[in-house]
Amino acid sequence: MASRLQQLAKSAAALNFQRTPIDIAATVRNIISSGREVQDQVASQKTPTFANTIAPLARFENVTSVDTSIVTFLQNVSTDKEVRDASSNSEQHLQAFHIESMMREDVYRSVRSVFSNTAEMDKLDAEDRLLVEKMELQYRRNGLALSVEQRAKLGQIRKRLSELGIAFSRNINERDGRIVFTREELDGLPEDFFDGREVEIENGVEKYVVTTKYPDLVPAMQYSKREGTRRRLLEVEETRCPQNIPLLEEAIKLRLQAAQLLGYSTHAEFVLEENMAKTPTA
Repeated sequence: MASRLQQLAKSAAALNFQRTPIDIAATVRNIISSGREVQDQVASQKTPTFANTIAPLARFENVTSVDTSIVTFLQNVSTDKEVRDASSNSEQHLQAFHIESMMREDVYRSVRSVFSNTAEMDKLDAEDRLLVEKMELQYRRNGLALSVEQRAKLGQIRKRLSELGIAFSRNINERDGRIVFTREELDGLPEDFFDGREVEIENGVEKYVVTTKYPDLVPAMQYSKREGTRRRLLEVEETRCPQNIPLLEEAIKLRLQAAQLLGYSTHAEFVLEENMAKTPTA
């Protein structure tokens, strides 16, 4: 227990969100290079075991999870556009590496060898055995049981889905809606909401600018007494990224194609396999 607490304390102390674009790029390069090194070692095992195959893969994911979370999270919170762009770019590179990693047939052979080794599995406790089972399932769900041609097609689909997801998120993060209201329409908002707020004159009437950024959106939706004000602001919030519509439409089609390649009828069937429901008809 003490060792685990020490590890958690060390991870907390290492949390550093003050990253420059250069820092972010260096972190991503390090994660990818160390990941490939671990995977190469796993793939080269003559006699794969839990200790030399499963444990190193799980340890790599655990060790790099903090840095991965930080460099990809900054796109959502940094006030520096260059940092946000670098963070978004880092997510694209890391997702591409994840797809590449999950499509490595040589690594899957080692994982599968452990999974199929009854004597090795019988030596494991319930937690470690579940880790092996989950890891093997993840590789299979990523197409390692498919033919080479089908795997290549699935990889292309997954890469495109990753690109679409990142573009979708970037559009949300970078595009804020705005609308103007009279003071009466904002009845119920505290006085400090209006301090320093941008004002526009519309048809001789003074109106306050309200954006869809959280510091505006949350209090306006929570405290405004007028239903019409809340409705109009919500409409602006939910229609501020029309450019995401074709991205979503393409993603829906690609998700279905990927699911069917893997032998599922629908994307829902694929997703629910790992959940409690197991099937859409449950």
